[in-house]
Amino acid sequence: MVYLILIGIIIALTAIGLKNVGPPIDGALMERQLGEVKSSLELMQSGYARDPSDPYAATGNIRTFELVLPERLEYLSFGVDPDPDNNGILTDTPPDLVTDNGNVIYYKLGGDGKRLIKLKDSVHIREGELVNGRWLPRAVDGMGQGVVLTGGSQSVTFELVCDGGAIYTLSHLTDNLDAYINPGNDGGLPHGLFVSINPDSIPADNVAEGRVTVQLIDSKGRWVQEMGRTVDLTSSRGNLSIVQVVTNAHGSGSVKLSSGELGLGVVTAQAPGLHDGTGEVAFTLPPLVLEFDEWINSSHSIGPGRELVAQFQLAHNTSYSVTLTGWATEAHWPLMQEEWAIGRIEIDGVVLDETEVASGSRIDIPFGDVLLGAGNHTLRVTMTNDLNILWGGDRNLYVVRVGFS
Repeated sequence: MVYLILIGIIIALTAIGLKNVGPPIDGALMERQLGEVKSSLELMQSGYARDPSDPYAATGNIRTFELVLPERLEYLSFGVDPDPDNNGILTDTPPDLVTDNGNVIYYKLGGDGKRLIKLKDSVHIREGELVNGRWLPRAVDGMGQGVVLTGGSQSVTFELVCDGGAIYTLSHLTDNLDAYINPGNDGGLPHGLFVSINPDSIPADNVAEGRVTVQLIDSKGRWVQEMGRTVDLTSSRGNLSIVQVVTNAHGSGSVKLSSGELGLGVVTAQAPGLHDGTGEVAFTLPPLVLEFDEWINSSHSIGPGRELVAQFQLAHNTSYSVTLTGWATEAHWPLMQEEWAIGRIEIDGVVLDETEVASGSRIDIPFGDVLLGAGNHTLRVTMTNDLNILWGGDRNLYVVRVGFS
């Protein structure tokens, strides 16, 4: 009887301990996850923002969060307080009871009070809805909505968009609640220029192009709608398709940019009475790939099956990393260890390297770096250790391509 009583006490104490361990763990889990969300949402504000009114606009700066939500979670909201009257009912918020300005995260765990995580003023979260394959800001009674999650772990995606002259962080998720955002986020008067370049890395081949977009912004960095403003553009490197744009109804305009010169380019936008805007772009080495898709079957003499030769031209004096893509077959003398084919790459008669291609399936083999000047060059690929015997196999090298980067 005494043992039974002691066992009962131990079980009861264990149950009490397990019951009390949940709340602090749940809170720590939410704080850790939402801390990461806060940092990521704030960082993404400096990226490219999609214009929802343009069906051909590229996707804006985007983030996806895989959230693990505890069972005790009553709600998690982005951009708004879903229970501003604190009555525990999320479905009774009237349109005239608005809250915050999109720069907040709220959550509530059962048995705990409401928790607030404040975001930077530059963040304005809005609930989105999928319309004809495009995510657009959702409005109810003409007012923007926040995003409210009420159960189950799930994935949430946010995208940076420009809508109505303001930058919003738009959810790719629609909930079934109405949580109204404070409408006082209209764009103000033009104060400066915001410049974005997409993509921010462009091959310097005078062919590939990036798009430079200029946007009017107010003193708080919010987008401003004003048509007819003339903006002058200059670039420290590369060629602009035009050097002057006139803003459209959204207060923006765009031009194309290309370059044949390597390095970092800075695009500057200027307009009378406004602060200048700048954007940066990296002009990188154009990829060069020499395709072969052929076997090298012998190491003797020259000609088909013995070597691969290609002429190529470079536009820049710089260092290149050379990579051979291919595979090999292995062979060996009796009683000796098997050996794979060894490939040799020569450029302009100078051996770059000899490397064993130790794979019977496709593989990328780095052959090192080489400094080459602009102009014409010759590449030669050979195999240095051919072997073909009846009982030992046939050693060959298959070259898919040689790439310069």
